[in-house]
Order: sequence, then C-alpha cells, then structure tokens
Amino acid sequence: MSPALSVTHLTADFENLELKMHQALSSSAYTQLVDLLSTERDVYVVGNGGLHYVASHMATDLSRLLGHLSVFSFDSVGFITSNANDHGYENIYTRWFETIGVSSRGNNPLIIGLSCSGSSTNIINAFNFAAKNNIDSFLISGKVNRDIFVPQLCFECQHYHTVEALSLMLFYHLVHSLGFECPKI
Repeated sequence: MSPALSVTHLTADFENLELKMHQALSSSAYTQLVDLLSTERDVYVVGNGGLHYVASHMATDLSRLLGHLSVFSFDSVGFITSNANDHGYENIYTRWFETIGVSSRGNNPLIIGLSCSGSSTNIINAFNFAAKNNIDSFLISGKVNRDIFVPQLCFECQHYHTVEALSLMLFYHLVHSLGFECPKI
C-alpha cells in the first residue's frame, strides 16, 4: 500500500503560469515578436537543455502551421558535440550559422534565442553573430538581461520548468496571433 499524498505533494509551483502568460501576451515585446514573424523569412530557434527541445518542437510546428515561415532548430547531436569539442560549447550556434551560411541565405533571417537565465553564453554569442551580419534577433527568457541589445520577452520566473512551459505556450499562441490555427484533436 502506498502512503497517502499530502496536499503539498499535490500542489505544483508554476509561479502563477496563467498570469505570467497574460502579462507576456499583453506586452509590447510580444507585439514586436509577432511583427518580426509576420513577414516571410527564415527563423532559427536555439536554446539549451529543456528549451532546446522546446525550440525543436516549435520549429517543427511553426513550419507546418505557418505557411510563410521556414523555421529551423539545431537538432544534429553529432554537429553539436563535434563543434563543442573543436570550438567550445559557447560557439555551437555561431558555428552552425556559419556552416549553413545563415548570413548569405537571404529570406530575411531571424534568430530567436531561448534562455531561462537570459544570459546563456552560446545564445549571447548567437546574438553577436546576428548583429555582425545585420540579422534580426529576439530573446525569450525567464530573467531580464540588461546587458544585451536585442529585444526580449521576459517571463520573470524562478524555475526552469516554468520558463519552458511558458515558452511552449507562447509559441502556440503565436500561431493564433499570426492568423493561423492549431489542429484540433
């Protein structure tokens, strides 16, 4: 027989997820992100840990649900590990962008970085690459980074899981904000 669960075991700490999502959706940063995604362009979504999987998931769904965007994430484990070994983990995204020729591909690229802390070095380096190559970039994070020059939407969270859940929810709301729909079950 398993022990009874206490009320504290039944309460999840998602830091008032619904309120945080409402605040994000009503922010000028969200409007700016919608504007950035409203034109035909290539979008590169990058993140670490759980946000890497959010980036991958959203690249798939945004590409198939929004006809005007081609959305990419960095899903090659071999490329990630070889470049981390040869050039340092802090440069994995800039190496990817250089290798695939993001700056010369045309189609108005946009780099979206996902970072719980807002200060992941490899994401910041991706933004530096974008700045040097006149590429738009945007940060979605759990903490404000006052030291960077890119537009950012910050959820003001304490927990990684809250930032990850909110980021996924945000991307699905973007589908609707851009005039498309998510499939029904």
